[in-house]
Amino acid sequence: MATSEKVSSNKRKLTTRDLIIAGAFAAVYLVVLLGVVMGSGVIPILYLMCPLFLGIILGPIFSVYCTKLNKPGALLILAVLVGLVESMTGAWQGLAWAVPVGLVAELLARAGRYRSKTFYKMSYTVFALTNMGPFWIIVLARPAWLANCMKYYGADYVTTIDALTPPWIIFVFIALALVGGIIGAFLGQGLLKKHFEKAGVV
Repeated sequence: MATSEKVSSNKRKLTTRDLIIAGAFAAVYLVVLLGVVMGSGVIPILYLMCPLFLGIILGPIFSVYCTKLNKPGALLILAVLVGLVESMTGAWQGLAWAVPVGLVAELLARAGRYRSKTFYKMSYTVFALTNMGPFWIIVLARPAWLANCMKYYGADYVTTIDALTPPWIIFVFIALALVGGIIGAFLGQGLLKKHFEKAGVV
């Protein structure tokens, strides 16, 4: 019995191969994330809607990731990688936000023993909050953010986006990320139902 439990425990641990898969999926996840943000950046209202769009678009990628790595630690690793890349763009708040969010998402998946579709949906709904991490800069480092916008997009852009981002806008970003996460969770699992079943997620 003890031997059997030890083998089962070992199967649940992340291997070197798992870490390589995690890195590959993180790369795809981040390319899509950055592509959406950069593509929408030229239009203020679309840029501010990114937490919603990203939550929906990245849902299927997250779901594939979970079918490949339904093991302890996988979601936290993804969150840290997302946060690191977000921080490299100049918004250190991305990492500071992504780590605790990723930890909560990891704990939710663990509560479902990495085998529950319901808990994975809940997990992604929370995980989607990592997408709005860089937007903390709007309220925590506003002058620097506006100066950067001025540099790349000009005065008219800054005037428009300044008017669209009152101090309480961060709560809107959080709400948009959660709504996007809910939609993305259902969309991802719906598209990958058979893959979840093959991975033993029920």
